[in-house]
Amino acid sequence: MTFRKAAFFIVITTLLLCIKASVSFGKLKVIYETDMDTDVDDAAALAMLHALADNEEVELLAVMHNTSDDFGPGYIDAINSYYNRPDLPIGSYKRDDTYSRDIATLLNCCPEFTRPIVLDPFFEGDVRTRADVADSHQLYIDILQGVPESSVTIISVGYMLNLEYLIKDPVGLELVRRKVKELVVFGGGWMPQDERHVLKMNLGGQQINHTAGMAAMHVFEHWPTPIHVNANRISKEYYQGERLKETPKNNPVREAYRIYRHNKEHWNRHLADMSAAYYAVFRNRKPEYWTLGSRGTPRVGCTRDPIIHFYSIWDTAEDSQHVHWSVNPGKFEEISEHIEDLFVQPPALKD
Repeated sequence: MTFRKAAFFIVITTLLLCIKASVSFGKLKVIYETDMDTDVDDAAALAMLHALADNEEVELLAVMHNTSDDFGPGYIDAINSYYNRPDLPIGSYKRDDTYSRDIATLLNCCPEFTRPIVLDPFFEGDVRTRADVADSHQLYIDILQGVPESSVTIISVGYMLNLEYLIKDPVGLELVRRKVKELVVFGGGWMPQDERHVLKMNLGGQQINHTAGMAAMHVFEHWPTPIHVNANRISKEYYQGERLKETPKNNPVREAYRIYRHNKEHWNRHLADMSAAYYAVFRNRKPEYWTLGSRGTPRVGCTRDPIIHFYSIWDTAEDSQHVHWSVNPGKFEEISEHIEDLFVQPPALKD
């Protein structure tokens, strides 16, 4: 090779490496918080994030499981393994006080899907229970210490217990203040300041779990960076999931929907958690998809009512960095189709 050709080769190689580094730097860094086991939308949202990572649009840093249910982390590992990321860090909530399976018992619904999949050797993964993975608190500290300032988006679609304990620790609070760009929450409905709304599943355990409700209250009062909370969900006629039947049988998301929708006419299910993940990734790139409400602060309050223990309001009484977002109804069909395209997308080939 001549000197001129060698120099040209070095320049081109360096340029390509710089482009690759630039693309990587521009990807949204995500930590996904989930109460995996109550409903299958958590599973589809994680599959969607893996697809977005395969598409070079997201850098998935970790998945945090935020309830006391044992098999959620093992099922998360099954999804990570299916998408060829078996070493993606998983954190778990180590206290024994907040079980998402309680809501299934209360409502006599929601078949358990994590345990049978985790215990079935047909599905990949070497994690079984939350005892097999790191404490989410320490994992947060380790991850946030190693990322650039104001670079991480946390997507929370479950209880806020991990987040509460993170910011109760002065070290964790300071790391969140410096390293977390925003917290995106799917938590149910939010009413104006002069009205009250029952605290929903992702925040208060559908009124049956005091610990979860108090955690939500603490996070909304003390979280130091912008919070984006939902105001609506994509309506029922646009539910998705049927196309999972076309994916391989070793797809743990397919199997979760099969178990969950057993004996149902179709596998379509609501898109609650997926819409929060979708908003986090596309809110700036596709602003026409969303309506932003008046700025304010999400608040959780306690009542003396023996049935309705907590309520939520959107408090506009003070200036705030927090955002209240809705999916534009005219975009329901377009968004729901794109969401399903993502969570049925085949995993990228192994390197």
